[in-house]
Amino acid sequence: MVEKLLTLREDCRRLGVHPNTLRKWDGQGRIWVVRTVGGRRGIPEGEVERLMGVLRLDFSRKAAVYVRFSSRGQKQRGDLDRQSLLEYVEEKGYEVAAVLKDAAKGTQRE
Repeated sequence: MVEKLLTLREDCRRLGVHPNTLRKWDGQGRIWVVRTVGGRRGIPEGEVERLMGVLRLDFSRKAAVYVRFSSRGQKQRGDLDRQSLLEYVEEKGYEVAAVLKDAAKGTQRE
């Protein structure tokens, strides 16, 4: 049995994404797209259903906080910055997945 091909407009409506997003995914090979005789994109209904399942996974509510410092004074300010970032992230409704600290020497200019 041949699967029904949906138009780009219908795909976008079902998936809640912009047409450019689908075009980009097509170019990256992330979705299975069939070209019609006229060169238009058609996405099989089963592929749209697969994408709908993937898009329902909510990875968007996690965040990592990154603070970099190069001196003892900056380390203290970095801890304050980290605390501010943690508060900001949680205030926006994100779950803090990781806190990354980076101690590195600054670059020297000649």
